[in-house]
Amino acid sequence: MTFQGTDLLIGTLLGDGNLQTNNGQMWQYRAIHKAAHQPYIMHKYEILKDFCQTEPQYSSIFDKRTQKNYHRYSFNTLFVEDFRFYGKLFYKNETGTWKKQIPKDIQKYLTPKALAYWYMDDGALKWKGKSNAVRLCTDSFSIDEVNLLKKALETKFQLKVCTQMKNNITRLSILEESYPQLNQLILPHLLPCMYYKFPDGNNGIYEGEDISSDIFNTFQERVL
Repeated sequence: MTFQGTDLLIGTLLGDGNLQTNNGQMWQYRAIHKAAHQPYIMHKYEILKDFCQTEPQYSSIFDKRTQKNYHRYSFNTLFVEDFRFYGKLFYKNETGTWKKQIPKDIQKYLTPKALAYWYMDDGALKWKGKSNAVRLCTDSFSIDEVNLLKKALETKFQLKVCTQMKNNITRLSILEESYPQLNQLILPHLLPCMYYKFPDGNNGIYEGEDISSDIFNTFQERVL
């Protein structure tokens, strides 16, 4: 597994990515994203394609609750031993069911690129147009696990982080005063289709999705 693949797995397993196993030895990675994020899922696929038999597939799902069609792309890898380390790191077998958990030593595995993948999966603006603060959705994790992630971000990257609870869901917020550090850490690793999730330093966002590397470099210089 390349370092790029390691960052992808660590970051997205903190987010929307998941691993599945039948026996704890062979593991399969699965990714699903809305159609607007096709460049992102193709990026994931390009990194993991040696473990795949098919490219990301398009599908449309009708939700009876909202009466809307939702368009998405998804792909699965094969079941392989290469992902066993990450499976055992992030999953615990509870009465025959493998449940995702946050490793107690998660700080050791967090890198700026892994943080960028986590943000692209589950990050968002906290107050669009009013602040450069951001949040990380940690809805599926326990309070203790969220606090573990908070400590890792504070210790590893010296970010100012707080937790917020609503309806029994605890999320992380990275405060506006840490925007310069966060910007330096993850902006170089964000894909253009994900710029809309990240502040521009002036309480706004950069909304262009199909931009050249030259424009990206100009944007990077402007907000650093």
